[in-house]
Amino acid sequence: MAFSRTRTGCFTCREDGYKCDEQKPFCGRCIRLKKTCKGYGVRLKWQAPQGVPRSKTVKNKRQQKSRSGNSADEINTMTLRKASSDSAVILSPSCLMPNDINPMDRYLLNHWSTTLATMVSMVSAPRNPFLVHLTPMMGHSTALRSVLCSIAACHLAILRQDDSLHTLATHHRLNAVSSLRQTILSESPELSLAAVLMLQVSDRLFTIDSGVDHLSGAKAIISRGGSNTWNGSQGSFLLSLCSYHDILASVSRGTSPVLDFHGEFPIEGMESMKELTSVLRIVGQISRMRGQDQDDLEVQGYTVMEILNALDLSDDATGDVGYTVQAYKHAAFIYLYRVWHNRGAPHLSASEHARSCLAYLSRVPVNSPLVSAQVWPLWTAGCESIDSDQRQLVRDRIDAMYEARHLPSLRRIKQDIEEVWKIKDEQRKLIGVDNVDCIKAILRSRQREADLT
Repeated sequence: MAFSRTRTGCFTCREDGYKCDEQKPFCGRCIRLKKTCKGYGVRLKWQAPQGVPRSKTVKNKRQQKSRSGNSADEINTMTLRKASSDSAVILSPSCLMPNDINPMDRYLLNHWSTTLATMVSMVSAPRNPFLVHLTPMMGHSTALRSVLCSIAACHLAILRQDDSLHTLATHHRLNAVSSLRQTILSESPELSLAAVLMLQVSDRLFTIDSGVDHLSGAKAIISRGGSNTWNGSQGSFLLSLCSYHDILASVSRGTSPVLDFHGEFPIEGMESMKELTSVLRIVGQISRMRGQDQDDLEVQGYTVMEILNALDLSDDATGDVGYTVQAYKHAAFIYLYRVWHNRGAPHLSASEHARSCLAYLSRVPVNSPLVSAQVWPLWTAGCESIDSDQRQLVRDRIDAMYEARHLPSLRRIKQDIEEVWKIKDEQRKLIGVDNVDCIKAILRSRQREADLT
């Protein structure tokens, strides 16, 4: 028997006229009947900008909705006043979206295009490859569109302090995974790879411990697509993004990279990132040294050290790119010494590289696009910092990055560095030396990877 509509149940049950058990994030009835649970909260109400007359079509649609009740396309979330203060949202021209996307999703995708895409890229607009390549693609892929909506909702939930947006983010993420499962064998490999990589980005930025190995899924998609699929600029961008996350994930996991690109694709498909790509390729080589026997380790260690020393990087490099490349080079030395000899601070070479790395990072303003690439070198040098002033510099830098970006991964990386400092200090007091591998320390104490991207 249908009950009268409740005012606190999920919108699906309210529209159907059934009593809702109000489980969160999705109610039991919707789960049992395999319905899309539209969640709880406040309906989004949109207003036309001042001075723009409302079209007859919009008016007629509103009259139809008033006669037929709530539309199934309406979204459960925050009010427009909360989302955009007193002004209407002006969508970015780069948001190429199908006409049937509901207003809330348009708002989320607009936040992706105007805000988040600039935070995840090392390149500023209009050349930002996330805007150039991903934004047009989302009109052709429900999975990609859903994961971008999920990322935007996660970020807005932090900015607005609105729990209903966390629910909406989860809803979109589940939609993305479901859509990907249905289309991964029939959809363009580029679209599938883009969706999988953005799920990887989402996990890292918003500290989602999904337990899913997205990079292995990406490898399967790349293999299925064949070499010709990835020849264009879009394919090159996706492969470079995959390589970047694969190499840094190999550091955080203490394993070899999943892929065998060896860094031949410039980061984000940009030629201006060639020097940074060269250093990142060496980081991947160092990761492959883990688990080797002592003789092979010695040979590889000297080989990598010679490659790092031979890099044609000027010590007086200027500009955000130059400073970031230098920071990566010093961080690579620290990583090499740890994998090769399990040696870190207070050893002189590790301490000097840590100081130099932090000095170069601090020269890059926190509002620079290159800050999106700073987490790994900041982690690597920060964990080897012993001096109290140096440690405070690390704390202040991460705090400033968080205030500029409001990404949960930055807060968690700060907590992880503090944990490593505690472990290292205790060991130095006990045995007088530090043989603590910071990556392994987090894997043991936190039972998860550090978020290095």
